[in-house]
Amino acid sequence: MESIHTLHQFELSHSAAAKVKAAAAEGAHAATTGGAAPAPALVPGEHPGVERWPVKTGTDADASSVGQNNVKGENLGAGVVTTTVEELIALPRPANMPPLNSSFPENSFYQNHRAAPAETTVWKIVATVTEAKLEQDGDYHLVLQGATGKTMIGEIPNPDPAFVKNAEWRAQIQIARNAMDKKVGHPLEAVDFAPETMAPPTKDRFAHGAAKEEEAVMTKIGAKATITGVGFFDSSHGQTGVAPNAIELHPIFTIVFE
Repeated sequence: MESIHTLHQFELSHSAAAKVKAAAAEGAHAATTGGAAPAPALVPGEHPGVERWPVKTGTDADASSVGQNNVKGENLGAGVVTTTVEELIALPRPANMPPLNSSFPENSFYQNHRAAPAETTVWKIVATVTEAKLEQDGDYHLVLQGATGKTMIGEIPNPDPAFVKNAEWRAQIQIARNAMDKKVGHPLEAVDFAPETMAPPTKDRFAHGAAKEEEAVMTKIGAKATITGVGFFDSSHGQTGVAPNAIELHPIFTIVFE
């Protein structure tokens, strides 16, 4: 089985990638397979998230299937699948997930499982990173804009073992985090961890409605980049840049600015 690091070195063939995208467009289903640089200093108030945190950080029951591209019983080979923001935000959200604007219960099936193939694929896109911020769960929250101006979110977790326990994923995430820090000129800093502005990663965030003040704490980037990351369906709670289906690249493994 190819490692996450190795599979970034090549892309699937056009025909194989087309099969993955066609299967994702038909609708996601539950996956069935199982399976370091110095860490940055923690920001006061920063703590690992709750909702679907194993899936976000590669410790879920289906993590070993990520990037392997086993679709409808056919092994298409390990590798990344090239797509666009527009194609990803058009993918159907699994019908058996909680509603778009509600939280994932801690004991829900998707807390520890993925919706394949959308969430078992390492996607590669070219997008403009318009802005970014540090979130309370330690993630760098990036707004990714496609060629049409439509947006989705990408997240780079804190590459600290307390946040990401999958060592292989953590190493890749560290590289992506370093690339963002280099682009900005310094690590992103916390501006305000108040619940109504930072949308904490718990069910309480829905009590405050949309994160209306979030835009005020975003750092403007405005740079095009090639990005690889794992597909992930989040909830929608007014995040800046959220897609209509709340799909994200979470985590981002690589980000290369032009």
